Amino acid sequence: MTVEELLSTPGAKLERGTFNDAVVVRGKWVARFPRQDLPDARRRAQALRRISRLGLPFAVPEVVEDRLDLPLGQAHVVISYLPGKRARTVSDDAVREVLDALAAVQPDEDLGALLDEPLHHAGGRHAAETITELVFPLLDADERAQAAEVLRRFADLPPARGFVHGDLAPVNLRWHKGKVSGIIDWDFACAGDPALDAAAFASYGWPLVERVRPELYERARTHAAMFPLTGAVSAIRQHGDPARFLAWFRRRCAVREHPPAS
Repeated sequence: MTVEELLSTPGAKLERGTFNDAVVVRGKWVARFPRQDLPDARRRAQALRRISRLGLPFAVPEVVEDRLDLPLGQAHVVISYLPGKRARTVSDDAVREVLDALAAVQPDEDLGALLDEPLHHAGGRHAAETITELVFPLLDADERAQAAEVLRRFADLPPARGFVHGDLAPVNLRWHKGKVSGIIDWDFACAGDPALDAAAFASYGWPLVERVRPELYERARTHAAMFPLTGAVSAIRQHGDPARFLAWFRRRCAVREHPPAS
């Protein structure tokens, strides 16, 4: 079965993610076809099975069919579709519930072995070196200086280890009646710094992050400063176009704030 064959399903549409091409049939299922790194895709599918059984207070996609044994182009995993809408404004309590639920998870040895290394998509423990190698040549001298300062701040973060989704962007949250009813795209799930997940909620304003996680606020801002750089290097490593991430970083450079306070 290929992407093209599944797209003949009534109601099917194609979406392109970080690692996968996805055929989506709303209300039914999502078939995710990895573009490369089949071993990582298999590991992440195993991790998703375990995460979906953690008893989190929101829905997690369940693996319906795993055909990652097939070669690239045919290899895919079918997961359940999570209904829900995106939210323009959110409550402190709703965000706090998500972060509290993730913080309460203590990954056992089996789950820990299946999770990503933090920033795996951007080079993992070598993310700073990878950014310097692949992204710095695309920047001018002033932009490189600002990027170097962002990397210095990141290197100075204290060690922290918790269960982290890794990409709580609004596009991955499903809302119903003011609460998060489901969270999708667990590809970046890792044992890392919970401040990374707090930073993702800055999409709804930094004051919210400071209210719900004051103890993580400064660390969250440092993680957010990295977002355009890790996004750019991930795109390059996936043979994609980093232009939108570079434009994002340059907007920050123009105001010399990483990230802007508002």
